Amino acid sequence: MPSVLHHPLGSSRFSNLVRMTARYGCEGRYLPRLIGVGLMSLLRQPVIAYEALRHGKAIRSTDLPRDPVFVIGHWRSGTTHLQNILSRDPQFGSVTLKEAAMPLDFLALGHLLSGPMANSLPKKRLMDNVAVAADCPWEEELALACTSPLSFYHVSFFPKAVGRIFQESILFNGSDEALIACWENDYTTFLRKVQMVRPDCRLLLKNPANSARIDLILRLFPDARFIHIHRNPLKVYASTIHLYLKAQEEWGFHRPDRSLVAEHVLQTYPLLMQAYLDQRSSIPEGRLVEVAFKDLQDQPLQVLETIYSDLRLPGFETAASLFETYLHSVSGYSKNRLEQESAETEQVRTRWKPFFETFGYDE
Repeated sequence: MPSVLHHPLGSSRFSNLVRMTARYGCEGRYLPRLIGVGLMSLLRQPVIAYEALRHGKAIRSTDLPRDPVFVIGHWRSGTTHLQNILSRDPQFGSVTLKEAAMPLDFLALGHLLSGPMANSLPKKRLMDNVAVAADCPWEEELALACTSPLSFYHVSFFPKAVGRIFQESILFNGSDEALIACWENDYTTFLRKVQMVRPDCRLLLKNPANSARIDLILRLFPDARFIHIHRNPLKVYASTIHLYLKAQEEWGFHRPDRSLVAEHVLQTYPLLMQAYLDQRSSIPEGRLVEVAFKDLQDQPLQVLETIYSDLRLPGFETAASLFETYLHSVSGYSKNRLEQESAETEQVRTRWKPFFETFGYDE
């Protein structure tokens, strides 16, 4: 059962899985999936305890990353493509799929995904044709799904609660200070752990949810740099709906509902983008660069050089040939061909009009 074997919550703290289920519920038809995921989680608890005992002191004594680079932007705007390119520069260290999917025990069990269980991994992501491997770059938000009650990924498991999850986990509306403090601890502990295994690397972190958390990120990482990537909102709308539905079908404990997802995306794109616009002025000069996905596609090396220049990052000349090699390797990539009704297109144009204008998609 792939949906159980590779279910993100299978590597969760069991207490976190219980808390999530108690909060959002599980429909009867999905009880077998929940039981399977719960059993996987229970089996992992001794290993999780061993890893905390064996490595906890070393993790706690590891300094937080001093000047990480955060790739942000709405989901399906090109954040993954940008991270995959930049990760070719050896100065950077990214969270891997193995680490994000096994945040509590990857030191003890991570070798299994790179060895005996490697062939069990899907060959591509659920929502597109991007290749998947245990050591490929991933977003740290997946790790928070397992360790924290606040994570965007929970929208994939509890479709009926997407609005509440978005408000509490991304905007931190309705979350008390104690819960936010727990989130901060879970986040920084995981990043200390990643930094511990890559002590000589500057962390390159990709997480769309952090687009609305800039003030908090700057409090935790005062020297952080940000790359914001944006894409034509019409493309983002169709692709984000596709993302939600694919993940909910594979991992959910509620029945997916396209109309619910579509309205949710219409409501939350402005919330995320406005939160970014409201907070970007907090970023010190020389620590933020904004790029368009189309420009990255059409003239990637020029865009990458601008990123390095604007963020005052060293090493572009050395890394340029590595970027070219990677870009050549994915030159035949085939995108999803997604369609939407004209009525939906008009809804997007009307309700997201300010963001079409702000980011230069006026046509």
